[in-house]
Amino acid sequence: MAVLLTGVGYIGAALLRRLAAPVVALDNFYSTTREAVERALPPGARLVEGDVADPAAVGRAFDLLGDARGATVYHLAAQPSAAMATREPEVTERTNLVGARVVLETARERGAQVVFAGSFRVYGDELIGQTVGEDTPYGRVSDLSHLSKIYVEQLARMIGARFVSVRLGVTYGLSPLMKTTPAFMTVPNLFCQRAAQGEVLQVLEDRPLAFIHVADAAEALLAAASRIEADWQVVNAAPEVATIGHVARTVQRLAQERRAWVRIHGAAASEAGFRVTSRLGGLEHRNTLADGLGEVLDFFLGHERR
Repeated sequence: MAVLLTGVGYIGAALLRRLAAPVVALDNFYSTTREAVERALPPGARLVEGDVADPAAVGRAFDLLGDARGATVYHLAAQPSAAMATREPEVTERTNLVGARVVLETARERGAQVVFAGSFRVYGDELIGQTVGEDTPYGRVSDLSHLSKIYVEQLARMIGARFVSVRLGVTYGLSPLMKTTPAFMTVPNLFCQRAAQGEVLQVLEDRPLAFIHVADAAEALLAAASRIEADWQVVNAAPEVATIGHVARTVQRLAQERRAWVRIHGAAASEAGFRVTSRLGGLEHRNTLADGLGEVLDFFLGHERR
């Protein structure tokens, strides 16, 4: 079946490497250049320039699918930065709220199913000692970008589109399309970039988070698309739990193995955590923070040497 991908970014580029179906991609080049997007596209893929909040652009993308009944829409287009959501809330609202509504309504009208790149952060930050499954209620979120993930899930239920939200942990690792602007980077990758530049790793709050390698995130999205068992469902894809301090210490150790000196500033001693269960049974997660961050660190060290 044909595939529509909204947002050819960090996760989207990794997903494209695994798609065998004909692909239409929709991107507005807000956080990724046209050249980088075009390099990430597989042979035969068709690219539509446009905003997910623009019904005309979304309609053009669906038109290229032909008969969209049974097609899969991987909806990844989103403004993910909590800091940017504070500085420019209207950008986040347009992409994450209006854009999601336009995509969901069009998918329902065209008979396509939607696989949404959700976030494990919808459970909130107060999870220490808990076992978190898909039936765990939403928690308190502290920024508009993650609040929007809850909105999209409930909007899909209301609209009635065939929908699954894959609640991804914080992604890290080497992707075919790497983000290098700090505002668009996740903490593990940002720590690697700063370590490569000889900067201090700042641990402002040493709380536990759930993580997933970008390649495993792509596999989870694919698995969810093939296992939609109801018109609306959510699944967890957050296989590794670690504190931010642990991530910083891991990057520090990996840097030392590469004869680079890295300092950590702030609390970095907590070993508190929680446990995650998932309905995506049988999905293998092949990557760990220690392995994945080594590749990211090598990537940024290579950039610094050039």
